Amino acid sequence: MHIEIDFDTTTVSGTLNDTETAKAFFDALPLSIHVGTSGMDFCGQMGQSFPYEPSHVGFGWKNGDINYNPSGGWFAVFFNGENISGSYGDQVNMGHLDDDAIEALSKLKGSYEITIRKA
Repeated sequence: MHIEIDFDTTTVSGTLNDTETAKAFFDALPLSIHVGTSGMDFCGQMGQSFPYEPSHVGFGWKNGDINYNPSGGWFAVFFNGENISGSYGDQVNMGHLDDDAIEALSKLKGSYEITIRKA
């Protein structure tokens, strides 16, 4: 399940995994979400929730992860901070960005109204 995420003039792509959460997210596309950066990710609260297996909820991320936070309904794409991410809980991994996307996102600043769509 391939996706593209548009940040104004920058588009990045990724692949979702075959978890229940990722499949439901993919079925809901296209989505528009307002996101901001913390220097580690771009994240924003979605107006909907997705199913998940409690066993899939964990701590941390790998740079490039596409995650869902079920208790807050947050969407996040991570481009930095993997080394300190172990203290951040409530993470459900839905997939991973393509390799060149991490560098592209690290160059962006501020907030965006992104569009996530099926590729």
